[in-house]
Amino acid sequence: MSTSRSLWRHRDFVLLWSGQTTSSFGTEISYLALPLVAGIVLNASPVELGLLTAARRVPVLFASLPAGALSDRWRKRPVMITTFLVSGCAMGTVPAAAVAGVLTLWQLYAVALVVATCEVFFTPAYQTYPLTLLGPDRLMAGNARLTSTVTVAGMVGQPVGGLLISLFGPAKAVLADALSYLGGALALALIRAPEPAPERGEKAPRLRAQIGEGLRYVVRHRVIGPLVLYMATVSFCLAGLTALEVNYVVRELGWSSLATGLVFGVSMAGGLAAGAVAGPLTDRYGMPRVLLGAAFAYPLCSGSIGLVEPGLAGQVVVGVSWSILIIVTLVFQSTQRSLRQLLTPKDMQGRLAATSRWLTWAATPVGAVLSGLLAGGIGMRGSLLVFSAGMLVGPVVMWFSPLRTSRREIERDVRTATAAG
Repeated sequence: MSTSRSLWRHRDFVLLWSGQTTSSFGTEISYLALPLVAGIVLNASPVELGLLTAARRVPVLFASLPAGALSDRWRKRPVMITTFLVSGCAMGTVPAAAVAGVLTLWQLYAVALVVATCEVFFTPAYQTYPLTLLGPDRLMAGNARLTSTVTVAGMVGQPVGGLLISLFGPAKAVLADALSYLGGALALALIRAPEPAPERGEKAPRLRAQIGEGLRYVVRHRVIGPLVLYMATVSFCLAGLTALEVNYVVRELGWSSLATGLVFGVSMAGGLAAGAVAGPLTDRYGMPRVLLGAAFAYPLCSGSIGLVEPGLAGQVVVGVSWSILIIVTLVFQSTQRSLRQLLTPKDMQGRLAATSRWLTWAATPVGAVLSGLLAGGIGMRGSLLVFSAGMLVGPVVMWFSPLRTSRREIERDVRTATAAG
């Protein structure tokens, strides 16, 4: 029996996957609904809408590192269940307040902060739990399927969210997200696999010391350090592209809203293939080769949007190239996550996930802002081409990293870690 097939017969993994899929589905709805609640129901100004967006982003910068250190001290499943329950209750206050006629912007800010903070604590627990649940030998296959959750949720959640908003209004549509969190918590609560308590010494180190240890570990690691540097570079460039792409295709290429939605929606379908191909690719070529191949595919796929002309042909080119980009992204993400986990001690897993996310995410707002400023000088097409060209920096980083120069040694370490598990 293949590992891929056996995972779908693994009751606890299916519960983990279904719980996260349900929650991600609801989150996609609230990404549309919450800003519309602020703008349509509460008549928020552009500045107030910006503050709502900031409330959903700020906790990543300020809470990620402590969350990672604490994750290494706690069992993962209770953390995930608790954050889902708190997020569900927080989201549930929005439609309740709207029905009662007492909803305010300050409540939306508070809800956004609470849910975003919960996500910061959920993420390191969620990213490291599969290693405990599946073991090293099935980690790659499990991560590939969990990563595909984002694609499935994106394909279904936003269209359904748009329908719910049109039928019931944005405030009541948020109820779907609240229920999805509670459904996810129920699925996780039904997992039966025991989770060992994290090992602790006689005297637990201070939280600040643990955070510093996590930062030093990620930055100084001969494999993980260059890998995170590469991801930060790609995140920076992708943020610059995504900040402009929708407005560019509508304003300068003349795409209709329907065409835009179809092209980007269909491109998400490429991610469905990623969960199926990631495991076989790494089994055949090894994790370092897959990561190097994905790194070189990024600039080839991302540059199309700044090169095409108006018309159907351009829409097809962008749709195909972005479908490939989604596949490459999800294969890369599941592979690099598995590699990092296999090379990292168990007592460092939470800090690994949180520190890597913090270092990578910090580059995205800079890229988005710089892209807008650059577009003011050289136009949106020029800015898109500059950030597409910037993608070439990533493969250079990877080419001179141990992922190429010490490939066989890394593959041996992965085999050793897998066998030891």
